[in-house]
Amino acid sequence: MLRGIADFAMQGRWQAAIATAILSVAAMMLPPLNYLASGVIALTTLRMGPREGARVVTATLIVFALLAGFLLGQLWVAGLILLSSWLPVFLATLALGYTRSFATALLSATGVGLFIVVLMHLLIPDVTGWWQQIIEPFMATVSEQPGWQLDQVQTQQLTSRLSGMMTGLIAAGVSINAVVGLIIGRAWQSKLYNPGAFGNEFRQLSLGKPVAMFTAVLMILALTPISGTWSLLVDCLAVMLVAFGIQGLAIVHAIVVARDKSKAWLVTMYVLLVIMLPQMVMMLATLGVLEQWFNFRKRSQTE
Repeated sequence: MLRGIADFAMQGRWQAAIATAILSVAAMMLPPLNYLASGVIALTTLRMGPREGARVVTATLIVFALLAGFLLGQLWVAGLILLSSWLPVFLATLALGYTRSFATALLSATGVGLFIVVLMHLLIPDVTGWWQQIIEPFMATVSEQPGWQLDQVQTQQLTSRLSGMMTGLIAAGVSINAVVGLIIGRAWQSKLYNPGAFGNEFRQLSLGKPVAMFTAVLMILALTPISGTWSLLVDCLAVMLVAFGIQGLAIVHAIVVARDKSKAWLVTMYVLLVIMLPQMVMMLATLGVLEQWFNFRKRSQTE
């Protein structure tokens, strides 16, 4: 099925636009499909070039706007998805195409997330309070449902915690979509035209010591009282954890291949990612940061 999506998208601009638009509409009911939509944009941009990639994005916007207008009566949804999904993955793919460096492309996607964090903090003086005003009516409605088990005080505490996390979560979500879309697109390109190339490229991913040092400082500051007053730092950390979580995945893949381990190790890791997402992301990101100094992949080859 996934190969069929890639084959169909490669038939032309409008085929790619139709595939992306349909997947984006379906993602409203099944969100992970949005990664495939972003993957189509990445694939077409990598294979056909930046100019044709931009035309595919434009064509997708037209097709999706027609579908959104007919099915939802809300044309603004097309603009929202353009800014949060299609444009970020297109920019990250451009970085990969021009530099031939997956690390640079990953950092470009991370940069989009950091830009969102900084922009929101600049435009909204009290961004936590702004989110709280948005979340409170929703939480008030949910708390009235028969199955709700938290009392009023606990509900208010949950609202406050969510309000403090939302900027980082939104920015991290945009980065994740761009990165996963880029990975899918690059994997499709490799599968169709150069089998095996992406696997080697991914396992060799290295984000570098300067970025790792920046992330390590954010991790340390997040554990101190300063994180309560400098929410900007915590929001930036959420985005950086995405980048180094991917770095951690690359390390695990490389070690499994180097030591000729069973793929069951990888399956177990991904199952744990679904079951224990926050904890696993933190563990993988920590592994990704430490890799820049301890080079676990090289050690696994020599031991």
